[in-house]
Amino acid sequence: MSSRGEPQFSIIIPTLQRSAELRPLVAQLAEHPRVLEVIVINNASAPLQWASPRVRVLQQGHNIFVNPAWNLGVREARGRLVAIVNDDIEMPNSLLHLASELLSRPWVGLVGADIHHRGGSRRVRLATHAHITLGYGVFMALRRKDYIPIPDDLKIWGGDDWLFWSARRPPVVILDSGISTTMGTTSGSAEFRAMRLEETRRVDAHIGG
Repeated sequence: MSSRGEPQFSIIIPTLQRSAELRPLVAQLAEHPRVLEVIVINNASAPLQWASPRVRVLQQGHNIFVNPAWNLGVREARGRLVAIVNDDIEMPNSLLHLASELLSRPWVGLVGADIHHRGGSRRVRLATHAHITLGYGVFMALRRKDYIPIPDDLKIWGGDDWLFWSARRPPVVILDSGISTTMGTTSGSAEFRAMRLEETRRVDAHIGG
């Protein structure tokens, strides 16, 4: 098994190229000592390129949507750990160090963040499903072998719910993670809001909600 100090993470970032944070985020993560590779799933028609050998762009040519992009990214990943990251966030480098440390503990199954909690000090606690609505899905890390693919009929909504409930070991949440985001740069668009009600019903059917 790799040392926790070595590159272990495959970072998975789907994008429609609507976020100003995308390029600085990818550049930051490509230089992170814990990162083996950054996999950008380009769901926009315009191509994307990076000079860094650590960045792989999977050009889709059209929007395959976020949950299928997560599935694709994990299938392509080479790292022992995967981190699913929104394209519209700013995050401290220390977050990946902490996620790596947490995932070295055999009882931790999934690591997410509560982006709204500002209590003054970083803490880790067991996550409840209520945390899903508090930004958990903008950054999620887990062992690649533990990833259970999201059902094909869930395109945009419910991927974080699925990963939370399918985790074989307890999920945890990082409070005061240091993440900042405009939240919903893409998913909040009117073109996608119409899908939300139907997909919410499907999520409930899949996870027994």
